[in-house]
Amino acid sequence: MTGYLVLKTSDCKNCYKCIRHCPVKSIRFENNQAHIVGEECILCGRCFVACPQNAKEIRDDMESVRALIAGGGPVYASLAPSFTANYGGRDITAMERALKKLGFAGAEETAVGAAIVKQQYDAMLRNESQDVIISSCCPSVNLLIQKYYPAAVPMLAPVLSPMLAHGMDIKRRHPDARTVFIGPCISKKDEAERYAGPVDKTLTFRELSRWLEQEHISMDEEPRRKTGERTPQTGREPERGLTRLFPTAGGILRTMA
Repeated sequence: MTGYLVLKTSDCKNCYKCIRHCPVKSIRFENNQAHIVGEECILCGRCFVACPQNAKEIRDDMESVRALIAGGGPVYASLAPSFTANYGGRDITAMERALKKLGFAGAEETAVGAAIVKQQYDAMLRNESQDVIISSCCPSVNLLIQKYYPAAVPMLAPVLSPMLAHGMDIKRRHPDARTVFIGPCISKKDEAERYAGPVDKTLTFRELSRWLEQEHISMDEEPRRKTGERTPQTGREPERGLTRLFPTAGGILRTMA
């Protein structure tokens, strides 16, 4: 677990902010240094955000994705819905153009997978198969329940996350493809490796931005989506609509309205 989020020992300045911000208290302080307790960590990333010294470091998978692309065969990117906020309102068409310059065969919104997952949640509600259902889209929430509230594990919906569902769907449509998920969450790295197969590699937006910068690919050259303008779609038609709300608070319920 600690392999995804590690501490740069020399940069830890004895400020305790990471300990105060950790929701599960999975950081201990020893020999004037903070240490992440891997078996207790839920990979929420709060310590990374809170650290004023940049002492926390997310595992860098950029080179492994480069190698995946260089290895031959098409590599498709699955972009978390928050890309439009992270990249100043660019739509999926603009992001795909930039990613193709890096060597990707194509890019789609992870909302494609959310549309598939939504159908499964709809079916569970229709069948009334569970009295209480906890959505299982967020790997940090899943880790929290598994590690700290094991009695609630049976309430977790037996449904893939949109990321995994989208990866499987891409590989169904392109049997020789590899897939890379790109989003804001550290925990997606763990999820992709824990449930190996649908997604081959993951990148954070930070990693992607650094890669674009290294290759001198500027998002400023890509058009911004105007307010109220619909985002052009690629791939599957169910990608559009309310499924982009999945990662927001109450998003799954709002898609069922």
